[in-house]
Amino acid sequence: MRRTLYTILFLFIIVPICSAQLVYTLDDDAAYVAKKEKEAAALTTDSAKAYAYLKLSSICRLIGDTAKIRDYLNRGIALSQPHSFAEAASWFYKAQTLYAAGNIAAIEATLLKGDSALQHFPYKEAYKVRGYVLHAYGTLQQMKGGEKDAMDVFVNKALPIAKQSEDDFLIGNVEKAIATVFMNADRRVDAAGYLLRAIDHIERSAMDNAIRIETLVEVNVYAAENYVYGHKLDSAKIYLDKASRILAPKPNSNLYLTYYYAEGAYFDRNKQYSAAVASFDKGIALGKDEPRAAYAVKRLKIAKYKALLSKKDYTAALTVMHEMINSPLTLITDKRIYYKDLAETYAAVGNKSAAYDWASQYIELSDSLYDAKFQNDIIELEKKYNNAENQKKITLLQAAKEKADLKSRNNQLLAFSFAGFSLFLLAVAILGWLYYRNSRKLVAQRELSHQQQLKDISQQQQLKLAAALLQGEERERKRLAGDLHDGLGGMLAGVKINLSRLSPATNEDAIAKDLPVIINQLDRSVNELRRIARNMMPESLLNSGLEIALKETCESFTSPALQVDFQALNIENNIAKDMQVTIFRIVQELLTNAVRHAGATAILVQCSMNENTFYITVEDNGKGFTTEQATVGKGIGLTNVKNRVDYLKGNLDIESSPGAGTTINIEFHVG
Repeated sequence: MRRTLYTILFLFIIVPICSAQLVYTLDDDAAYVAKKEKEAAALTTDSAKAYAYLKLSSICRLIGDTAKIRDYLNRGIALSQPHSFAEAASWFYKAQTLYAAGNIAAIEATLLKGDSALQHFPYKEAYKVRGYVLHAYGTLQQMKGGEKDAMDVFVNKALPIAKQSEDDFLIGNVEKAIATVFMNADRRVDAAGYLLRAIDHIERSAMDNAIRIETLVEVNVYAAENYVYGHKLDSAKIYLDKASRILAPKPNSNLYLTYYYAEGAYFDRNKQYSAAVASFDKGIALGKDEPRAAYAVKRLKIAKYKALLSKKDYTAALTVMHEMINSPLTLITDKRIYYKDLAETYAAVGNKSAAYDWASQYIELSDSLYDAKFQNDIIELEKKYNNAENQKKITLLQAAKEKADLKSRNNQLLAFSFAGFSLFLLAVAILGWLYYRNSRKLVAQRELSHQQQLKDISQQQQLKLAAALLQGEERERKRLAGDLHDGLGGMLAGVKINLSRLSPATNEDAIAKDLPVIINQLDRSVNELRRIARNMMPESLLNSGLEIALKETCESFTSPALQVDFQALNIENNIAKDMQVTIFRIVQELLTNAVRHAGATAILVQCSMNENTFYITVEDNGKGFTTEQATVGKGIGLTNVKNRVDYLKGNLDIESSPGAGTTINIEFHVG
């Protein structure tokens, strides 16, 4: 029995992955959606409605209504207050809309943002959504083939959070996910323990859940299948019967696709091959007219083929295998296996010619080694069907022997000819070597010239970047001069004017009246001087490091009209000081742009390090701008940032549109 790859895909995972993915169902999902829509409409607060609409965007996937999915997601986001639980939860529902595009990196990034945002809400409903986020993230790792990474997420992150939520349905699904990893590793005992706990939790979960029954059927079928391959047929029968009792009221449910596979595998292990074939046929008939069931039907046909072989019904087995080969869904790697199966099956029925043909196709297609027994069988078949060719070879050998005497008489002449030809080849080889040596010299010279050209281009680019940075620094000097002249200079001029009115002849009442005003002006002048000094080079950057300096800068921008959220991760203090200054200037420039040009009321600043790579993300809810504006760079203040990033040989990515805010992502090496 070939190893089967199990992956867990429930409502929050299977529906978004692809619009053509099969959704298992038992009940009237449209009625359930209508019920939830009515409940959401009856809510009175924006926060409650926001979360209800977000959940509806996911529930509507049960009925495949893409218009409602998008509408409810947008309505939920629109009603979510900044930094609220609904806004944090929205990242999970946003991630679901990205599956159709197949951008796994974008999905993972969105899920991680949701996980980070939800950590600020320590209550059960937030734990529940975060548990779904981590479950989805772990399943992505499993889909990519990272079973070890998936297990780490499921066991060390998703399951503890699920238990904090006290949601039995979520806990059961995470336990089912862990079981699939053990099943893929053929660790049946470990898988059984998690599957039984998953069944217990899902049975105890809340009844008001559109996919509770479907999930309960699925996990019972998984348990049965796990026991079948673990050679515990009595235990497998118990869970097959449980699944059958749940499915009985719905004889046409597509959940029978999974049930009939497990039932057929059970009969096959019991050597009840006819019953096994009948079960597989039921599943194939159920899914043959449903394109989205293609994977399940393929799995059933492979199992049916094996059962027919065990039954020694080779004709029927060959029919099934030819259907598999001719299917447009069959991959080239599958065909290699199917060719070998056909060769063995035709050999079993005595059709040596067909067996040889399919074996030849298998050998031609396969890049890997095949077992010695199968190779010997192919050799034997080849001998039987190449007798005529072998006879011809024998005849030729006999003729060659008759000519041997004639050839021996010509050996001396051939020897002289060979010697002359060898001398000729030696001369050609020497000439070829000389030509090759000269060619290599020319190639080396061309390579040096090419490298010099590349070096010149690189130096020119560096000069351009240096000039751009100097222009940026000159602009900063002008801004500093303006601050000193217009800000601090004006304040000190006011102090001077007020002081000039005081003289030894001024009476005490006038002094008592004007002196507090002058002191207040001096205080404001000192504060302005500190602000200017902080913009030039914050003391905290030199004394406390980059993270503290960035945090203080974000706090300095915070006001009643602007909320700046700073998040830092793994920022090390061993970054070169000049690079720390550049990073500080980039963040400072992006914050200034968001305040002066975007009119933002909320800004998120994220800075992190991963080994030698530094990441900066700045998001604002401002008025945004078009791609053309970003390219021109006038009035937006991005030119200086781009110059600094180019100087660091980094990457800058801008996502913005009018009215939708701006997200700027930057990464570069600091090691």
